[in-house]
Amino acid sequence: MIAPGLQDRSNRPKNAAMRKRLISFRPMALTLISLCLVGCGGDQTERVDRLEAELREIRSDTRDEVAELRTRVITAESKVGVSSASGSFDDRIGLLEGSIGELIQTSGSSNEMVYLRPLLQGHAPIQTDHGIFLVRIEGMDLNVKSSGYTVHLTIGNPQALAVQQFTLIGDHGGGTPELDEGEAYSLENPKIQAWQKTLKPFEYRVSTTLEPFAWTPFDIEIEAENREELEMIRFRMIVENAQLNRQFAEGGASAGGFAHISVDSPAASVLKTDYGAFLIIVKKAEKVDLGTRLDLEIGNPYGFKINQARFVGDFGPALPKRESAASGEDFAMKMRDWSSRLQPFEALITTVIDDFRWSKASIIVPGDTEGVKFLRCQLRVEDVTLPAATGTPGRLPAK
Repeated sequence: MIAPGLQDRSNRPKNAAMRKRLISFRPMALTLISLCLVGCGGDQTERVDRLEAELREIRSDTRDEVAELRTRVITAESKVGVSSASGSFDDRIGLLEGSIGELIQTSGSSNEMVYLRPLLQGHAPIQTDHGIFLVRIEGMDLNVKSSGYTVHLTIGNPQALAVQQFTLIGDHGGGTPELDEGEAYSLENPKIQAWQKTLKPFEYRVSTTLEPFAWTPFDIEIEAENREELEMIRFRMIVENAQLNRQFAEGGASAGGFAHISVDSPAASVLKTDYGAFLIIVKKAEKVDLGTRLDLEIGNPYGFKINQARFVGDFGPALPKRESAASGEDFAMKMRDWSSRLQPFEALITTVIDDFRWSKASIIVPGDTEGVKFLRCQLRVEDVTLPAATGTPGRLPAK
């Protein structure tokens, strides 16, 4: 057995060798650790630099997008006609959204604004969801009770439906401002903007029934201090209640059907064609060498001109009246005699029937004046002209 002291001395050379190895390994470990730390620090620096570069790009893109958005908002404000540069950006966007909403609501509807002036003659077409109607101002009177004015209007209904209730929504005011040469009539013009601010809104519901194929007079009340505030009246017509008249929508009054015209009647008759319904009034009947000349006024409520048309049908004496007959048999006998006296005729119209207005024309019917008191005829449109997209008239052949 070896003494402890001898055992320790025998192991000393080995321990010394291990210590030398550890001492020699320590610098290497420190070097490796430092290299690892340097490598990790380099990766973090690169990542930080990369993130900062991305943030700078995002900030730059955001600034460009905000600047572009601001420019687009200003452009949209100019187009819509609203301006609120003093308000916050959110307020301006809110105002713009509201204006665009109104424009979308208006454009989604077929109800267009009509402009009327008291001193202008003739009628103006007004587009609604139920078709085109004709409207004109007959006059206006001071209403002492309402502290305003009673405006007398007349609406012509060329549709085969009876409008039982509708509302007129618009505004009124003085005449449009005089613009200098080269000035545009647009919402961007300060003069137009100032003029629009002076207009006063109104809304009036009408319960008078607009009968099919007839002119209907009615009155509306508008609050105005003087007549100068009624130099211009504009409104949309909102049809709220309408009923299709089956008597006109079916049977003899279909497109291309025959119309019955009383020559001595001051009322307008309706001639339905493949191009729509037209109005006709016989203004005068005069004897000529070839028969009887009928001076006509033809109302065209459409956006095309009729270059040539033809009347085809029968003519004869005045239609017997039931109340003048002694009995039903007597009336039936008179009707048979009247029908036997009807004679065919055909008359060509080469006078241009202009769009959106009344046009004068004449036809010759081969009969004496007393024998031309009634017409059973149809209007055959043979040639029309539509305005071309370029503004140059383009001819459309008849069907």
